[in-house]
Amino acid sequence: MPDALKDAAFRAVVEEAPDAILLVDASGRIVYVNGQSEELFGYAQAELIGQRVEVLVPEDRRSMHAIHREVYQERPERRPMGIGLELSGRRKDGSTFPVEISLSPFRDDGARLTVAVVRDVTRQRRVEETLRRSEERHRLLNERAENVIFRYRLGAQPGFEYVSSAISARLGYAPEEFYVDDELIRRVTHEDDRHVIEQALSASAPRTVSLRMVTREEAERWFELSITTVRGVGGEAMALEGIARDVTERRAADEERLHLQSEVEMQLERARIAGDLHDDAIQSIYGLGLNLHASRDDEALSREVAFDQAIEGLNGVIASLRSYMHQLSGADEESFELAPLAERLLGLVEREGSPEWTVEVEPDLELDAVTDRQLYLLAKELISNVQRHSQASRARLSLTRDDEGRLELAVGDDGVGFEQDEVRESSFGLRSVELRASTLGAELDVESTVGRGTRVRVCLPSAVGVASPGDQGETDGNLGARLAQPFDHP
Repeated sequence: MPDALKDAAFRAVVEEAPDAILLVDASGRIVYVNGQSEELFGYAQAELIGQRVEVLVPEDRRSMHAIHREVYQERPERRPMGIGLELSGRRKDGSTFPVEISLSPFRDDGARLTVAVVRDVTRQRRVEETLRRSEERHRLLNERAENVIFRYRLGAQPGFEYVSSAISARLGYAPEEFYVDDELIRRVTHEDDRHVIEQALSASAPRTVSLRMVTREEAERWFELSITTVRGVGGEAMALEGIARDVTERRAADEERLHLQSEVEMQLERARIAGDLHDDAIQSIYGLGLNLHASRDDEALSREVAFDQAIEGLNGVIASLRSYMHQLSGADEESFELAPLAERLLGLVEREGSPEWTVEVEPDLELDAVTDRQLYLLAKELISNVQRHSQASRARLSLTRDDEGRLELAVGDDGVGFEQDEVRESSFGLRSVELRASTLGAELDVESTVGRGTRVRVCLPSAVGVASPGDQGETDGNLGARLAQPFDHP
């Protein structure tokens, strides 16, 4: 054993070292190995002493190793670990593993020796390989991605450090063009959006921006940039990393969808206006016609009185149309003030002839303007349906609140009834009732039996219809009392 290793303290350090330590003489024979060498190579210390060091080298590399060892002995020098050589060790069982080796020459009593420290780097190489593969996968993903992935350096010399190849397909420029020309990104940005790109490529960059860029062929394309700021240890902004998505087709689709939505809304608005006119003005004119027809056969009614009633009715229709047009235009109706809903409902049935109507309206109803109008038009349509189609002798209308505060409008008659499955889809009256009930978020229930009459019930949610203070004046209490008459359904 060399004298240098006879010192107990030094020997303890060598024996407890985490790496294998070998002493090799000038001829390449092993003169000492520490305990870790046994763990690493699988040989007992006694088995290695006197062996040439090539026993620990893979068989296919032993001849070359012997040549390198002889060259080293001619000019021995310190060689640290991690100098980039791909070295391998061989265990007793023949298995091999990657190693890093440091060499240090020294003399002991005139004998030239070399200290070899051998480290197993299997785990390190696995980590490096995993990292390399991960980086390769990310690189391939970046290069194959349809979105443009980039990294932009901030600081004294800002510029792109990386731009994925997707930029070529999107704008017609190679990534390298952005590396060598720091102003290219500004030139390809639409002139109206250059203030956006300046903000996006700054230390205070927003997380998301949208802007237009111009391709090499001078076509405009919309991009949405998602940006993350990379900060240093001290919190300073060092770089920007992000993804640029080409959203040209999506924006075009959104614009088309908005256009179609606008068209649909316009059609719905036209249908709503048609329904309003049908339920209000048309029904009123129809009622006037019935009254005129009845007055012709009424010998007790003079022509002048009949004309006066017709003129009064027409003036009401004109006032209603004028008010409706003001509502459509958004103008304020200064001179037109509606009577309470209960009074208007009573007026609807009083103008009709047969059947005999009974009306029950809860007193002191305070409704918002929208609910008031929709309920009035619903009642008007339902009354008109009874008048025209039911052939009833008795009918009833009620507008009340139940125990849960829900508002319920019900119209029933003892007329001929109908088969509900046979109602034509083109029935404008029924569709109008369904549309208005849907507008109010109400439940619509229609019960009809041939020969036994029809009952229609519209039940509004409890939160619908309540007016805020000041929305509507107080209902005439006397009128409410006059209308609150019990009635059994025919």
